[in-house]
Amino acid sequence: MPGKLTIMLCIFMLLFSTKISAQDSSKINCIFAPSYYKIVPIFTADSRAHRLSMQKNFDVNNYTASMGGVFPFLWIKKGNKIIQLSAAGSTYLTLTRETHSGNLQNIDFFGDLFCDIKLNKNYQLRLGTGHSSQHMSDDAITSGMPFKNYAKDYHQVLLVYQHTNLARTKSQLIYAGLSYNYNFKTTGDISNKVLLQCGFEHTPVKLRKGHFLYYAADLKWRQELDFAYTTNFQIGYKTMDVFGKTMRIAIDYTKGIDERGYYQPMKRDFFHLGFYFDL
Repeated sequence: MPGKLTIMLCIFMLLFSTKISAQDSSKINCIFAPSYYKIVPIFTADSRAHRLSMQKNFDVNNYTASMGGVFPFLWIKKGNKIIQLSAAGSTYLTLTRETHSGNLQNIDFFGDLFCDIKLNKNYQLRLGTGHSSQHMSDDAITSGMPFKNYAKDYHQVLLVYQHTNLARTKSQLIYAGLSYNYNFKTTGDISNKVLLQCGFEHTPVKLRKGHFLYYAADLKWRQELDFAYTTNFQIGYKTMDVFGKTMRIAIDYTKGIDERGYYQPMKRDFFHLGFYFDL
């Protein structure tokens, strides 16, 4: 069960880090406290990243909203080697605008525990375990939509590359990896499938201190759908503080398999305007 694995991992890291810190506190620094700085940033164009957001979709008259974030709570540091544990959670909703009313279509839950390892100046390794449960809302069910189960437990591993020049005028983010869905239920049991993912962000223009123009992309392939793809391209403006907390205003173009589990394997091809808060 992912809950037991998460608890065991947390206990192990706490006990292990406390032990080594006591043995050689001059070389190893262990901090168990909330932190703003993230080793691995939010993946910019990932349309299911942990963040606060609101998007106006232009294929139909609806909106996508998310509530969530990534919250580091444990650091283990020795020289330039850092291990960071983070808890992450998000809820994604689709809100349909109707005459004199609104309709909530779906509620998608995501919860993750990340172990991010700083390998050197530019490379990080992300190990994670998580759960996602994606359902129709009460509004959709009462309107006659049939019930469909969609829930999965997974482990993931990603390699991340980051580069920022000394003047902070240009930066790059590249990542690639996979999620292994070891427990996956929809209309039946489709466990032991993988999701492949890669993406990037490039920030070529600095407007002034802390303000940038950028473009980004995210690509996913789902084994349970014969590796059908979902792509999301994003271009926009961002402003960020010294801790990496970022606000973005961007235009996205999404094509491929719908990210909402209930609607798969339906495809979408649309633009959306979004406000994103990577906290």
